[in-house]
Amino acid sequence: MLTVGIIGAGRVADVHAHAISEIPDIDMTGVFDIDADRSQKRAVEWGVRHYDDVDELITSPDNQALLVLTHVDSHLEIANRAIAAGKHVFIEKPVGRNPADIRATADLAARHGVVAMPGHNYAYLPEFFRMKRLVDAGDLGELRALFINYVIKHPEEVAKDYSGVMEEVMIHHTYLSLALLGAPRRVIAGATENGWQHHTEEDQAWMTFDYGRASAHGFCTFGVDDYSSSPWSFVVKLLGTEGTATVDFRTAIFKRPLGTLNEAFVPYEESYRNELESFARAIEGREIPISSMEDAAVAAGVIASAQQARSEGRFVVREDTGGTRW
Repeated sequence: MLTVGIIGAGRVADVHAHAISEIPDIDMTGVFDIDADRSQKRAVEWGVRHYDDVDELITSPDNQALLVLTHVDSHLEIANRAIAAGKHVFIEKPVGRNPADIRATADLAARHGVVAMPGHNYAYLPEFFRMKRLVDAGDLGELRALFINYVIKHPEEVAKDYSGVMEEVMIHHTYLSLALLGAPRRVIAGATENGWQHHTEEDQAWMTFDYGRASAHGFCTFGVDDYSSSPWSFVVKLLGTEGTATVDFRTAIFKRPLGTLNEAFVPYEESYRNELESFARAIEGREIPISSMEDAAVAAGVIASAQQARSEGRFVVREDTGGTRW
C-alpha cells in the first residue's frame, strides 16, 4: 500500500482523489491547501487528515509520497522540500517554466533515491498507449503529420484560476508530440484575442512544430464547444506512410461533472488512474514512467519558445540548428 498526501486541494485534486478511490494499492492520508477552509472541506469530503502546515504534511511519517497539485509557481519549491525529506513526489503539469529548474529537481530526486514524476496524464490515455506502441514498432511507417485539438468550453470563473491555455493546456500537446516525434527543429505559435470579460489570459492558441519531413499542429480553445457530428473535444490524429492512429476523449462519455469539466470523459479520467498506478510501480522499481522529468524540462523549453514565437511572430529554432536549446 502506497500512502500519499495531497498538497493543493483545487479542482484538479478532485480528479486525483477520484482516481485514488479506484486504486486499491494507494491510500490518501492527508491534505494541505493554503486556503484552510478549502483544505478542511476536502479533508472531510475525502475522509483524510487536514494539515495546518505544509511542512507538517511533508515530514509526516504517514505519507510515503506527495502529490504536488498547487499552482505552477510553487511546484518545484515544494517538490524540492519533499524530496529533501525523503518523499517521492508527483508534480502536476506544467511541472515548471524553467527547464534548468526542472532538471535540478530531477537531479535532487536521483541523489536522494526517490521518484520524481511529472503529471503528464494524457500520455497515459488508454488509446495513447496503443498509438505509442504502433509508433515504436514502426507499424505506421514514416510519420508525416500529427494533429492535436482540444475544444472544450470553460466558464471564466474556472479559467481565471489558471494561466493562459498555451501554458496550462498545450503542455499536453507538447509532451505528446515529444513522445511520438521527439523534439522539434522549429516552433511557431500564436493566440487570438480572448473572449473573457475580465480574465486577461488567452482563451485560444495554436502551435506548429517543424520536424523537417513531419509537422505537428496543435490547437486549444476554452472559448467554444464543438457540437458537430464528429466533435474535437480532445482528438489526436497521427498520420504515417503506412497507417493512421487516433485518440479521442469521446469514445466513452456520460453526464457527471468532475474537476474543471462538466461531463465525464472516461478516457480522460482513466488517464489519472493509469498515471498514479505507474507512479506506484515506479516507486516499487517495477516500471519506468512513460513521461519523465527530462520530458517535462524539454516541454517547458518548447512552451517558452512558443510564447517567444507568439510575441515575435516568427519561428524559434533549436540550439543544435543554431538557436535556443529547449
